[in-house]
Amino acid sequence: MLRSIVCAVLFLRVSFAQPLAAQSQGPRFEVVSIKPTPTPTGGASAFNVNGARVDIRNYWLIGLLTRAFRIERPQVVAPEFAYSEDFDIQAILPVGATPDQVPELLQTMLAERFKLAYHRETRQYAVNVLTVGTSGMKLPRLPDATPGFRSVPEPGTPKGLSETLPDGTIRVTMTGKLAAVYPAMYSGGLQIVDETGLDGIYTWVQAIPPITPNMTMQDAMQDSFRAMFEAAGLKLEERKVPKETIVVDHLEKMPTEN
Repeated sequence: MLRSIVCAVLFLRVSFAQPLAAQSQGPRFEVVSIKPTPTPTGGASAFNVNGARVDIRNYWLIGLLTRAFRIERPQVVAPEFAYSEDFDIQAILPVGATPDQVPELLQTMLAERFKLAYHRETRQYAVNVLTVGTSGMKLPRLPDATPGFRSVPEPGTPKGLSETLPDGTIRVTMTGKLAAVYPAMYSGGLQIVDETGLDGIYTWVQAIPPITPNMTMQDAMQDSFRAMFEAAGLKLEERKVPKETIVVDHLEKMPTEN
């Protein structure tokens, strides 16, 4: 009887450990160099894949996690230091690997060098669902050969990405697909689920109002994006949707030596 209990306990311990060990058994970079980003950084973050070379500059751990699991930042539950510790990483893809496999390679790197252990959960998230309004899309569709994201001048306005109007409003003009403005949406704190079905290229005009004492920059950005979508004939409504969540059980603040 005692032997049966001991065997059962050992089995439970081994079965629990197997998923954590399996997290580091994926494809590996051929060579990886990880160094803390020098401070002050003096530049923006960058993530470039050129042939077999991967060059990551000034990247927070949370950014590596979101890229590794192909999810958005709110879908990662991680220690606070993941939002403050940033690194420069140079790596070489293994023979036969493609850039599409970089996320899986990052998962293995995080498991081996930062001792990442995690589990997956499904959680409910409040998001802004974007749909086409009853009047339809109001922006004219541009030719598919139009560059995907660039600044364009408005008639009678200075050439360039933005201008300041007399009332202090900043008007930003850009051309591209709807997904091209997503990075700016996230900087304004809007999480978007796109249900428009639109795949064309359009000219988007965003007006950012002056910041008042009772308004934060994030509030101003949110209001400006909502107004931009409404002017385009689109509609934003808040819903709760289930999304996969990566819950970090363990993560080292610094990697093991190169």
